[in-house]
Amino acid sequence: MKPYYQDDAVTLYHGDCREIMPSLGRFDLLLTDPPYLIHAGKGGGAFGSERVLVESGGFTDMGVDYGFLDGQDNWFVFCSIRQLVELLTRAEAMPRMNLITWHKPNPLPTCNQKYLPDVEYIVHGFGKGRLFGDFKDKFSCIIHPLGDRETKHPNEKPMRVIQKLITLGTQPGETILDPFAGSGTTGRAAKDLGRKATLIEREEKYCEIAARRMAQGVLDFGTP
Repeated sequence: MKPYYQDDAVTLYHGDCREIMPSLGRFDLLLTDPPYLIHAGKGGGAFGSERVLVESGGFTDMGVDYGFLDGQDNWFVFCSIRQLVELLTRAEAMPRMNLITWHKPNPLPTCNQKYLPDVEYIVHGFGKGRLFGDFKDKFSCIIHPLGDRETKHPNEKPMRVIQKLITLGTQPGETILDPFAGSGTTGRAAKDLGRKATLIEREEKYCEIAARRMAQGVLDFGTP
């Protein structure tokens, strides 16, 4: 299995995670933002003519099989409210669990009797002794605005949010897997924080974007 991209810190594979993951072995953390199961509508009439947002309300409509979490003992998974029950049920089987919320002070405006899309959820299932970071890192509420995207991926997560999760879930030198890598934010953050990451992405156009981001030198974002 030949990587699409590889350097000393990051290995990127182009393909389906269900086919690739069984051959990869164990990782210290799985961190991913898989497709959300959200009804594809007109986004409350707020997204104008941006095709990807009009068709999907800002998210994808495919959903995902969470079987990729089987056998994983430390994971963060982004989700919408529709996946919370399933993910929290999985997390309850772990020695430790937590629900993290990402609050956006500048959500996209909506109408038609809809709440603002100002919150996303991150479920953390983990083992005893596998929570790291300082006091300031361990708040369950992340407040960070939308924006500052580095790529054209419609669901790119802010670097600071991913850095916080990596800080909570790993120590320097440990390994991270992202089976739905998108534009490679997990790999970029892992590289900058002194971790090693393996990424899997099935759409080649995003593999190209991720590879370009990984090829940059290590960036200094300061303490997350």
